[in-house]
Amino acid sequence: MMQVAKSPLAVIDSHVHLDFEEFDAERERLVARLKSNGLKGAVIPGVSASQWPKLLTVAERHAFHYGLGVHPWYCTADWGQDIENLSKLLCERRGDPRLVAIGECGLDALHKASWETQLPCFEAQLQLAQRYDLPVILHSVKAHNEVLALLKRYPLERGGVIHGFYGSMQLAQRYVDAGCYIGIGHLLLEEKAKKLQETLVKLPLEHLVIETDLALVSLVKKSGFADKTGGSSLILHLLIEKIAKLQKKSNVLVSEQVFQNTLQLFDL
Repeated sequence: MMQVAKSPLAVIDSHVHLDFEEFDAERERLVARLKSNGLKGAVIPGVSASQWPKLLTVAERHAFHYGLGVHPWYCTADWGQDIENLSKLLCERRGDPRLVAIGECGLDALHKASWETQLPCFEAQLQLAQRYDLPVILHSVKAHNEVLALLKRYPLERGGVIHGFYGSMQLAQRYVDAGCYIGIGHLLLEEKAKKLQETLVKLPLEHLVIETDLALVSLVKKSGFADKTGGSSLILHLLIEKIAKLQKKSNVLVSEQVFQNTLQLFDL
């Protein structure tokens, strides 16, 4: 009897920096490979004013969605001008159905040099998210109390996602209570990520989305990992498998739920 080849599970990448120069040489081939592996869509976050034009070009070229924002690493002394430019661009693009979020924005306490500018820059982006009724893509490193306090001060109708999450169940619940989805990426696949794995055992599926971030670049250098994903380094299916194993559910059930969550989060 002839066997019918299984189609790959449908996935949406909730956070991938495909506009970064690391992808320039391979972008066309990579996107084709990802789509053949079940990728139905992706959200490319914005990180800096200088990068927005390229982001828009890449998003349009590959029919992907995008966010616009200023990442905490790029909150310079000129943050006020960046926010003014961001506001103008959001106004210009507000009719674009591919614009689905503000961000990547947030706070990163490890970048101490820019901490004083990160706070007002993030606050201004939350105000823009309120004005344009968009969800936020959040970056938070050792600054969860500050981020959550600002989310409380500027409640968002559309909520957002805390990307690259690696914390406890208690912290995850605080973000869920603030209206956020929990973005799970390659850290879940690290054997040493015991705390995150424990969180994923308990966290209901309806709060999860999955992402690659820059793992496509960083992990392809690990030959074993690249081989496991057919050289494409598409980690989304590995994340689905890991979550399914931790929650004792089927891959299909997990993939369908996180797919729907991503559609709902970004109103795709």
